[in-house]
Amino acid sequence: MSTRSRLWWAVALAVSGVGVGYALSLEERSFMMFWANAFCPGREAALEATLLLWGAGRWVPPLWYGGAPLVVLAFVGHWLATRRGRPRAGRIAGRVTAGALLLLHGLGPAGFAVDLALDRACLESWGGWEGVWFLLDTDVAPTVAAFCVLAAVRIPRHRVRRLLRSRPFRRWAAGVAAFGLLVQIPVADLAAGPITPLDRCGDRYRPGEQAGRLAFLCGLRGQGRFTAVGDHLALAYGRARCAAYRSYGGDSHLLAPICPAAAAVARRETEREEAEWRAEEAAAQRICDRSRHRPLVRPLRVVRERTSTDYGVLESIEGDPAEPNYDPYGGGLLQRAQANELVAARPGHLIVLSHSDFDICLTGETYRRRPPVEVKGWDHVVEVGYESTSGSIELMDPMAGAGLPNLAFRGKGHYRVRVHYREPDYDAWTPQHLLIMIFPGRGEKVVEHREKR
Repeated sequence: MSTRSRLWWAVALAVSGVGVGYALSLEERSFMMFWANAFCPGREAALEATLLLWGAGRWVPPLWYGGAPLVVLAFVGHWLATRRGRPRAGRIAGRVTAGALLLLHGLGPAGFAVDLALDRACLESWGGWEGVWFLLDTDVAPTVAAFCVLAAVRIPRHRVRRLLRSRPFRRWAAGVAAFGLLVQIPVADLAAGPITPLDRCGDRYRPGEQAGRLAFLCGLRGQGRFTAVGDHLALAYGRARCAAYRSYGGDSHLLAPICPAAAAVARRETEREEAEWRAEEAAAQRICDRSRHRPLVRPLRVVRERTSTDYGVLESIEGDPAEPNYDPYGGGLLQRAQANELVAARPGHLIVLSHSDFDICLTGETYRRRPPVEVKGWDHVVEVGYESTSGSIELMDPMAGAGLPNLAFRGKGHYRVRVHYREPDYDAWTPQHLLIMIFPGRGEKVVEHREKR
C-alpha cells in the first residue's frame, strides 16, 4: 500500500471517527419548517431517496454510525488484498464502500447544492441554514469519508495513462460521448433562459395570450417563487399544474391566466365571495335601517351613515388658531377618551371611540336647544363640551375618510356633544350603534349619563 493511499485511509478513518463522536453527542431534538413556494427538485429527490433507503441504514450494522464500521472493514479489506497481491479486489471493496456511503449520505448535500443553484428561495424549503444543518449534519462526515476512500483506492497515474490509451477504453469513451449528446437534447430545455422582471408586470392587464402568460409569471414571482428560474421553466411548471388541476387542485387564482379550468373555478370563487359580501352588507344595512333612532324632540338635522374604522376612532380635527404649532395628536386626548371609553374633546379636536372590528350604524343629530337625555336601550352615554374653531365638525375615520358631514350648524363656537353607544352582538357579528347629538352649550364638564355596562 502506497504512502498516498495510507494517508487518505487515515483521513477517512479520522473523519468517520469524528462523525461517530458527533452522532453520539447529539441529544433528542426537533425542528419545525415550512415548504417554500419554489422549484426545488433536490429536496424532493433527497426526501424520496431517504424514505427508500431508510431501511438499509437501519438494519445493516456496518452502515450504522454514518457507515464508520463499513469504512473500517473496507480499509482492512484493501490492506489485506494489497498484501496478498490482489490490489484490484481491495480497490473494488473501497469503491463499493464509497458508493454505499454516497448513496446513503451524499444525496442530501448534493440535492441541497442543486436546489441552491436553481433557486435561492429553495433555502426556505430546507428550513433555512438552521434546517440545513439539522437535516444534513450527520451526512457531512460520511460524505467526506467516502471521497477520501475514493482517493485512497485511486489508480496510480501511469496506470491511468495506460488505460486511457487502450483501444477498449477509446471505444467505450466514444459510445459514452455519443450517448451524452443524445441525453443533452432534452436537457437543453433546462437552460436558464430570460427572466421577466417585476417592473414589467404593468403590462399583464392588457388583453391577449402574452398578457395571460405575463400575469401568471408576475403572480408567481410576486410570491417569491421561481425568481431565478427562466420564464419557460416557470410556464412549464404552470402548464403541468394546469394539466393536473382537475385531479389535484391548486391555487386557482394563480393558474387562472394560463389555465381555463382554474380560471372557471377562480371566477366561481370570486362570484361566490362577492355574493357573500353583498349579502353581509345588505344584512348589516337592514339592521341599521330597523334600529333608527326616534328623537323625543324634533331635531334640526339628521344624518345617517353605515361606516367602519381602521383602529376604532372617529374624529374631527379643525386645529386651534391660538396654537400656531397645533399638534392634533398631542395633549393626551386619546388617553382621555380611553379613560371614559367613549369620547373626549379639546378646542379644534373631537374623538369618539368604537370597536374597530365591527361596522357602525352612525347617526348624527343637531338641535337648537338641549334635547332630553336618553339612556334606555344604550350601553354607554357620555356628554362633553366642544369648541369648534373653524365651524366644521366632520366626524370620520382618519384612515378611510368616510363619516358624517359637517354638524357645526352655527359655525364656530361652543357646543355640547352627547354620544350614545350600543355594543354589537359579538356572536352574530352585527353592527354597533353610535348616536351623536350636537347642540349649543358652554362648559367643558364631562357628564356620564350612563356608565358602561
